[in-house]
Amino acid sequence: MTDPLSVLRQYNINKKEIIERDNQIIFGEVSWPKNVKTNYKIKLGKGQGGSVKEYYTLECVLYFLKNINLVHPVYVRQAADANIPAVRRPDRKDLLAYLNGETATCASIDKSAPREIPTQVKRRHEQDEGESDAKKPCIEETHVKKEQELPTASLDAPKEASVKSLSEATSVEEIAAIKAEPTQKDQNQ
Repeated sequence: MTDPLSVLRQYNINKKEIIERDNQIIFGEVSWPKNVKTNYKIKLGKGQGGSVKEYYTLECVLYFLKNINLVHPVYVRQAADANIPAVRRPDRKDLLAYLNGETATCASIDKSAPREIPTQVKRRHEQDEGESDAKKPCIEETHVKKEQELPTASLDAPKEASVKSLSEATSVEEIAAIKAEPTQKDQNQ
């Protein structure tokens, strides 16, 4: 079973698009709620120890990843303004090394943490989203003009050149043979 943290890591390493929509974080065909807990344990300070383990949410880790270029105090302030918990300073280096693929794992990843099953993402029909210009068929103007001119060209042609009488096109013997053939109506009777 996949977990949101490892999927986020793979998408980050492969530079794939991650979509945030309707309180969901979408990775291709699967999604998790933004507030789903990852299996990355929060390092607690010396006076904050206890038996209860705390984990970063997927939204928190993604926000950290998107704002890694900010210095820590600015990042923490912006995360608080966005009402998103910030990744704590002691966790930054190891978490970033893991997310960038520099390390395969780290001590803060709890393999026994409960995992939430992802939701399958249904693709919207193109009518719902509207077709983008890239998906629309491309028809060159010269081709369209050429197609538009074809019907009018045949109408503008001289009548005697385009239409021949039946007697001019076929011989007398061929006409007689056509007349002699039984019609569909005759065959049904």
